[in-house]
Amino acid sequence: MGGSFWRAAGLIALTATGWATAPALALPAPTSGPASGSGVTGIAIAGTQDVGTFNGIAYSRIWGTVSGVVAPNEKVEGLAAQPKDPQGNFAYTSPFEIIAPTKPGNNSTILIESENRGTPIMHNYLDAIAATGPAAKATYPKGLGNGFLEQHGISYGRVSWQTGISPGVPAKAEGVGEVIIRDFARFLGGDRSHLTNAATPNLGHYTTRIFGGISQSSWFVNAFVAEGFNADPKTGARVFGGVIAVDGTGNWLALNQLAATHKASQAPYVLEDAAPLQAHDILKRPKSDPLYIDIANYTDFYRVHASLTDTAKLPARMWRYDWPGPHHPVTSEKDATATFAATRPGGACNDGHVVPLNPISYAPYLRTVVVELAHRLGSHDVRHAHALPPSVVFKLGPAPTDTAHLNPMQGVTLKVPVVDHDANPVGGVRYPETAAPFGKPEPVSLPPVITSAITGTCGNIGEWQPFTEAQLKQRYGDQAGFLERYGQAADQLIKEGYLLASEKAEMMATAARHYMTPDKP
Repeated sequence: MGGSFWRAAGLIALTATGWATAPALALPAPTSGPASGSGVTGIAIAGTQDVGTFNGIAYSRIWGTVSGVVAPNEKVEGLAAQPKDPQGNFAYTSPFEIIAPTKPGNNSTILIESENRGTPIMHNYLDAIAATGPAAKATYPKGLGNGFLEQHGISYGRVSWQTGISPGVPAKAEGVGEVIIRDFARFLGGDRSHLTNAATPNLGHYTTRIFGGISQSSWFVNAFVAEGFNADPKTGARVFGGVIAVDGTGNWLALNQLAATHKASQAPYVLEDAAPLQAHDILKRPKSDPLYIDIANYTDFYRVHASLTDTAKLPARMWRYDWPGPHHPVTSEKDATATFAATRPGGACNDGHVVPLNPISYAPYLRTVVVELAHRLGSHDVRHAHALPPSVVFKLGPAPTDTAHLNPMQGVTLKVPVVDHDANPVGGVRYPETAAPFGKPEPVSLPPVITSAITGTCGNIGEWQPFTEAQLKQRYGDQAGFLERYGQAADQLIKEGYLLASEKAEMMATAARHYMTPDKP
C-alpha cells in the first residue's frame, strides 16, 4: 500500500529486495552535522494510503514516527530529571501523520491539530469523517468524507503530545509534548538542521501553518502559546501564524509551567477552579504571537466558565466568536446511547435517563473559520476567501443558583447567556437554528456538569426539546415555509462572513430532515 506515493515523491524505490532510499532525490541534511538545541532528528514512515484526488491533485496519508531531541535549556518542568543522550539532550519518538499532496510542493498551507486524547476530532469535523485513535490505528475513507481541507488546498497533520499516548512524553515532564508540537511544525516549515540522515523524507514545505484544537486539545493550544512555545528557539519568530481554540475560552492544561505556578501535579487536563487565562496572558510576545481565534460554544458557559473571558474588546491579533450550539453535538441515536452508557465519575450522564440531545453542529462555522484564517495569514491556497468577520459575543446575565446544570467556581461569580423566548442565547453568531428554531436547547448541559476528571464530559452535551409537528406547522405553515426562513438566516451569515456559501446546501438538507422528524433526537 502507498508505493505510488513514494515513487511519485521520489523518496524511496521498490527493488528486488524491498524498499530502498533514493538519496539523490531527498533533501540534503546540513554538511556540518546536526545543529545544537531542540529539533526533529528523523522521520520513520510506517505506512501510506492514497486518499483521493482533489481539484486535480492527488493526496496521500502518511504515518509513522518523528524522532527528536529536547535541549536542556527548554522551559519544561521536570526535564532535568529525565535521561539524557551524550550531548545532554532528552531524546523522544512520537507518532505522527500527514495528509498532503502526493507530490510535495503542490500547496503551502497546513493545519496541524492538537489531538484530543489521541483522536483527530477537528479533522473529523472539517472533513466529515469519523477517524478515532492514533495515526497507526485510525482508518480513513477514500475521498476523506467531504474532502473539505483538500478541496481548499490545505494539508493536515498531527503529532502526539500527550503522556500515555506518545511514548516520548514523560509523565513527570509533560511539557516535552509542547516541544514536540513546536518542532514538528518547524520541520514542516523547512527546518531540517537537526536531521541525522540525508535521506529523511520530504513531507512538504509549508509557509502558512495553523494550529488548532477542540476542548481538551484547545486547552493545550492555550498553554502552548501562553508558555512561549510558539516562538522559534533559534529566531524568536512565530512558528504558527494562526491558532484556533474551539471551546478554548482561556482554559489551560496543567502540564508544565502553569501547573508549577499553581503548585499542581502535572496532568493533561484543566486544573479545577483555576482561573482561565485572559487575552493578555496568552498573547504577550508580539514577535511570536499568532493570530488567535477563541471560540465558545453555548454549553461552555455552564461547564468551563466561558463568561470569565467573554469580551469583544480584545488585542488586534485575537477574535472571539460565541456559537449557540453545544460543545458536543449528538446527531444519532447510536451516539446518544453511547453517551448515556459511558462509565463516568458518579455514573452515566443524566443518571442514565435517555432524553433528546441537542443536534446543532458547529462544523460549517469551523470550516469557515479555518479558510478565513488561512486567507488572513496570506495563504495562496485560499486567496478568494472572505475576510475574518468581527468578534461577536453573547449577552450575559446572572448564572442560575441551581448547580444541577452548572459547574460553579469557588469564590467567583459566573454569568451565562441571556436567552430569548425559544431558550436560545442572545447575541453571538446567530445560527439559522436560532432564527428558525425546530426545538429548544434546554436544559443547556447534562448533569453531572463537572471538570474534576478527564472523563467527566457530560456537561458538554445539551438536552433538546423538539417541537411537535403541530408547533412547527403553527410557526412555519409547512416545510417550505420553514426552509425559507432557515435559508434567509443562512444567507445573512454568508453575507456577514460567518459562513461559507458552499456550506448552505448541506445545511438546508439537514434542516429539512429535522423538520420531517421533529420528535426524534
